[in-house]
Amino acid sequence: MIYLEPINLKQWDMFRKVTGPGYTEPFLATKAMKPGDMVLFHVGQQDRRYESGVYGYGTVTTEPFIMKDHPEDYCNGKNTVMIRFDRLDYTRPIIPHASCKEFSGQFRTVHMIDPEFENLVSSWLDKA
Repeated sequence: MIYLEPINLKQWDMFRKVTGPGYTEPFLATKAMKPGDMVLFHVGQQDRRYESGVYGYGTVTTEPFIMKDHPEDYCNGKNTVMIRFDRLDYTRPIIPHASCKEFSGQFRTVHMIDPEFENLVSSWLDKA
């Protein structure tokens, strides 16, 4: 399955935090997420220095769990998965926001992309 994870750079600046492929971070999850699922990282318009769109993707590495004992983490007390970054473009979107609208109608919460669009998304990622 492929999921879309919205990234608000004002809350968590992945361009400063992610050191490259293999970097792992907790993210909000849906109960349906499984290890091996792909997650697209969609940057919104909160930071005007960056065009809105998908800048990278990663792989879910854990089953969903409720994060505990990390009061400083946004995911604390919430459904969480660990995601390993597989690719991150630091300069431009891999998939521009206009194209994202073809497979996602909302960009506020993590959600699964309709499976009918998985081949389309995969082809964009292969071309980038």
